[in-house]
Amino acid sequence: MAGSSLVTSVTHTEAKTTTGKQKPYWVEFQLVDEQGDPVANMPWTVESTYPVSGPVDNFTCTGQSDSDGLIRIDMPHGLELRLTLNGNQLATEMEKRALRVSRDAENDSVVRPEAEDKGYIWHYAVIGELCRTLPSVELRDKEVWPPFHFPPQKIMRGVMVRTNELEKRHVIEICPFRAWELVLHHQKDYSIANGINLGAAATLAYADDSTLDTVSITRFFINQCQDLSRLPQLYKDGSAWNTLVQDVPFSERYHPPVFMDTSRDTSPEVAKNNSKATTQTGGDTAVTKADGDTQLYYVYNADKVIVAWRGTASLFDVGTDLAFRPVNSELCDIDKTQCTSLLPAGKVHTGFWSGYNRVGKKFKGEIEKLKDLLANRKLFICGHSLGGALALIDAARFKNYNPILYTYGMPRTFTRDAIMQLSDITHFRHVNDNDPIPAVPAEANLDNELYKLWGWFGGTLGFFWSLGELLAYQIVAWGDCFWHHGNTVAFLTASQSREWNECKRDLPTPAGCITIRNPLPLKAKLYLVPALAEQEMQQAGQKQKEFKASLTQSDLKDFFPKGSNPDRGVNVNIFEHFMTSYMPYMYNKVLELIDNAGIVEKRTFTEHIYNVDSFREQMAENKNDIPIDELSRNEMFLNIESLLGISLTPTLSMPSGNYTLLRFAQYGEEVMENV
Repeated sequence: MAGSSLVTSVTHTEAKTTTGKQKPYWVEFQLVDEQGDPVANMPWTVESTYPVSGPVDNFTCTGQSDSDGLIRIDMPHGLELRLTLNGNQLATEMEKRALRVSRDAENDSVVRPEAEDKGYIWHYAVIGELCRTLPSVELRDKEVWPPFHFPPQKIMRGVMVRTNELEKRHVIEICPFRAWELVLHHQKDYSIANGINLGAAATLAYADDSTLDTVSITRFFINQCQDLSRLPQLYKDGSAWNTLVQDVPFSERYHPPVFMDTSRDTSPEVAKNNSKATTQTGGDTAVTKADGDTQLYYVYNADKVIVAWRGTASLFDVGTDLAFRPVNSELCDIDKTQCTSLLPAGKVHTGFWSGYNRVGKKFKGEIEKLKDLLANRKLFICGHSLGGALALIDAARFKNYNPILYTYGMPRTFTRDAIMQLSDITHFRHVNDNDPIPAVPAEANLDNELYKLWGWFGGTLGFFWSLGELLAYQIVAWGDCFWHHGNTVAFLTASQSREWNECKRDLPTPAGCITIRNPLPLKAKLYLVPALAEQEMQQAGQKQKEFKASLTQSDLKDFFPKGSNPDRGVNVNIFEHFMTSYMPYMYNKVLELIDNAGIVEKRTFTEHIYNVDSFREQMAENKNDIPIDELSRNEMFLNIESLLGISLTPTLSMPSGNYTLLRFAQYGEEVMENV
């Protein structure tokens, strides 16, 4: 931290001074940011806190801090003083300054120890308490002055210096005027930062934003993302996880989220009697009635838009999930006089398509505004379960805007011929172990003739006919069957076993031998992103032969077939479908990757189920007894897992990337995973 005894030029107003005489009192202020860097050329005003009789009534000084952020005041009296700064210039300057890693102002300041070692008095302040008048900050619709930066009990009070604190230097550490932003990378390669943050955004879609409770969408993106005292947290079913964020200028903060819910009646009659409904209506939605049960929200800031779709959360949604007749993807206006096809070939799940179209009919104004925002912003789309299916349809509709799509536990949505039209969309589809939802609808040609002949009744007949086909294992490999889209990200539990021959000994010759296979005790839950292996092989070029031999294109296709799921066994577990199973695993994995990157001091992870290092050691110890097919499979899986560190590179490469990861690790504690 810089230090100086230079005296800045000051102007005394309404003060009677004696020319040529040394003033009997003095005080110094030094303005610095959280890094200890000086805040120079900042206009200031110092004034007495109360007038007294005599020649020093209404003592006021003005000036600018010098290049070291230093201000010196020589005074003819020893009264209490108040220092305030120019609000507009302070806000403009402090928007440019970065935050330190720790958010505990009292205990983790890097400025305080040095200041107090030199005998200075240390203060920590936000701009709202330092500014003389409120800065010209544009407050958006329904916004208030952010309580963190403008605390109501301290707003415009300035820094007070008591009589016994004169003739000393006061170091004022000023909190930057910033806001939190989710770290997102608009790229074709996989990013684990995108994985955890879009997972958080998808989880938030389940919140009822009208309640404005602790899990509401608005509370997260506005209240939490403007509170620099802590990291924004996601709350779900009694659990809480920090998000991976960076600080940006306050002017680049999130706008209030736009929440859309087709299940609510937003007619004028209801709006008059329900102020909560009124805040979520507007424009073209003011005369619409409740229709179905589809929810989503979008939120945006200076350069990004996040669209998050809600998954199954009601009996109506269950009906949507089960209505999987394949239909043409036609987008029509309200009276169906004009229709355009979303895709030139292939079909879409009728339940998902119907749910998606409800939004366009009811919230036409909000969708048009979203299109306008996409003209100069990067688009990120996400969703869990049914929300993932709706997110894929949305990405197909807005594919000209180059969306980045991350989904979690989503079912199949389009038929194969439609999927072929969507190869340009960057999509990473997360599948958690034995989550059953990614397995439906089944990979079969469900477009049977009964759907076509009997109208709505034929839809029912067609459903049961198709179901009968599946139960009879009459799944066909031809025809336009349902396929998955995108790159698989699989959270797979790998196991190992020992195999040996045991022979019955009946002298003089053995009577016979049998092969015995017993499972080994340790398992490993692996975070597998096959796209990272393909990326690594492409970059290897001529050195591909030196690359890990087990990562061949044919093997990757065998274990991670295009349009389908990896082989996950038959132990269906519906609890692995919930985001409370996806999020803890990703959260712990980010902490582990930060640890492995050497950014923080090495830690021991205990809650991360199925330790990979122990699994690898077990495999080495029993290498000669493990069946060859199992051994080669696990070697390939471990090699893919070892590439996961690459997914952290985009975040590390950001100007503030190291601070972002340090902060996440500092405040991140392992969370219990759903075994």
